Amino acid sequence: MTLAQEVREAGEKVISAIEATLSTTLNDVLGRYVGWPLKVRSGYLVDRDKNRSDIFASVIYAAAVGEAEDSLEIQADNAAVVIDACESLNQERFIDACSRIATAKRLKKCLPPRLDGDLPVQTTTLGIVFAIRSTVAMDQLAQELVKLNTATPSSEWPDMLVVATSGTINYFVQFPGELPSGDLLLPAARTLSYTPPMYIVVAMMPTGSYTFNRLLGLLLGQLFLFSPGVHLPDRTQVIENVPRQVIVVSGFQYNLKGELVPVPRERYNDRYWGPLPVQIEDRNGKHLCTLRFLPWQDGASILSHGELPLEQILRFLIGVDMQHAGIIKREDSEISYVLPMTEADFSGMLRRISSQANMVVRVEQPKWTIQKVSDEGTQTPFIARLFLGVVRLRDLIALNPDQRDTFDSLYDVVLTSLRSARKSAEEVARLWQEHSRKVSSGEVARVERHTIRIDESIDDALGKEVVSFVTAAGRTLKEGMQRFIAVHMDIGFLFQKQAGFETGLLTLDQKHASLADYLRQTRAWSEPLQERRNAIEHNGWTLPRTTYARQGNKIEALSPSISGQPVTEFVPFMLDRVSCFVEELTAYCIQRQLPDLMTLTEIPLADRAEEAPVRFQVTVANGGLPPWRINYHHDKFEDV
Repeated sequence: MTLAQEVREAGEKVISAIEATLSTTLNDVLGRYVGWPLKVRSGYLVDRDKNRSDIFASVIYAAAVGEAEDSLEIQADNAAVVIDACESLNQERFIDACSRIATAKRLKKCLPPRLDGDLPVQTTTLGIVFAIRSTVAMDQLAQELVKLNTATPSSEWPDMLVVATSGTINYFVQFPGELPSGDLLLPAARTLSYTPPMYIVVAMMPTGSYTFNRLLGLLLGQLFLFSPGVHLPDRTQVIENVPRQVIVVSGFQYNLKGELVPVPRERYNDRYWGPLPVQIEDRNGKHLCTLRFLPWQDGASILSHGELPLEQILRFLIGVDMQHAGIIKREDSEISYVLPMTEADFSGMLRRISSQANMVVRVEQPKWTIQKVSDEGTQTPFIARLFLGVVRLRDLIALNPDQRDTFDSLYDVVLTSLRSARKSAEEVARLWQEHSRKVSSGEVARVERHTIRIDESIDDALGKEVVSFVTAAGRTLKEGMQRFIAVHMDIGFLFQKQAGFETGLLTLDQKHASLADYLRQTRAWSEPLQERRNAIEHNGWTLPRTTYARQGNKIEALSPSISGQPVTEFVPFMLDRVSCFVEELTAYCIQRQLPDLMTLTEIPLADRAEEAPVRFQVTVANGGLPPWRINYHHDKFEDV
């Protein structure tokens, strides 16, 4: 049995405990993996000023010489970890647990000793909220944690929330332009003499049956730094097979005071475009490095890619307090500590490089073109859900540029066709409303003896837009969605005659029963749409002419019909159905490709963000928000 399997089985023993036995069981299990001088037991912490914490189910601490075995008191300086544990967690208990951990972290502790070789030492107390299960979804606990952290100094934050049957919530380090990487062990209050250029993201990690391995892995990292030289298990072996996928909830970053504060919403990558990169070349045109100015909370950082060391570049940064300057080296880049500088300071540095060094400064030309295509943004459901929402979901499954390009090229056909259909639908509505108003008001209609006189015709313009709508809507389904989904499954039978449709549906039903039922009901409207498109393209079908009738003293325009339905009802109905079909089938395909411990959930209509009312978000499959299931409905697009 591997160490990872052994720890996993130990975690199952903890999960089987009840409230009355949880503390004893947890301490027995943790005690197997810590060596002298570390011990594990229940107790409370006391600092040198006699301030004390509440009693914690588990405290991992360095045993003092001559301590009483039956005493609950533990010196705060000796405490490495406190764990607030319960069998079932709700929101109130979570808030209370965070408060107890904050109190424990406020206790005074001695400064870390300086060891030979500048070995790092961690003297802060790690705080864990542990629950076997939770009555509250992990997503909601994560949001509550963000809310609490926003109002609390980071030195008092809980380090991890563990729901043993689901996963963990804690903090990850993320450097600009990179994905979240390692765990963050929160430092003590103002121990930083510099401002690191990194984001601290709150993220859920759905770890399922390996959740206890995940917890122990974090504890071992803390204990290694808290008690250098102590005998501990191999952390790499403990976390072997632990799922690595994370679901980012929110982000924080350090300001120049060393405080962790929320990243401004306008700086999130779905809405922020930073200054253009700057190329540094020698006089022969050889590329030396690319610089990027990164605005921060109350300063900025400089990111560099290339062979020219960033240290040489920073020599030209004049007029900026460099007392806490420094550089972090990444795999293929360097990034400066956050400095109290502005974009004007950065521009001045570039001018000095250009005039004083034997180098050429060239601002990189834009690689993106943003072209206005409509008078709406992500506040509208159409753009938020069928563009922004899909892009966010795409990033969960398309992990490299080639995969994203393939996804985008296929989905672009869908979105372009649907946008054309929507534009034609809007024009159909505008034409009819305007003409109907003019007719009923008598502006363009009158009765002469027994004859109705109409002074304008809507038929050509209306017929043209209806033909455009039907063609674009049909193309969205057949050329768009059929090819988009073909990467994952074949739905070509939806467009075949009834016998072929039934055969294909029967095959699909064996593996995708819910989707089969969805397509069965989709057929009721998709078939008439495709039949009308075929009639247009192969038989030259045109929209019947508008007719008029006298109603009392007024004349009324009577809408022409398609498939027995007035065109003024047919067009918006089909647009709703096609829009829902695109969104729901795309979400279904993405959901099927997510890792086993992740799924999609549907955000209730009333809870969607006003700035971008997306419908779907990723959640933890076990213990998260309710998983979405594809289910046919008759609601309008804006009402789901």
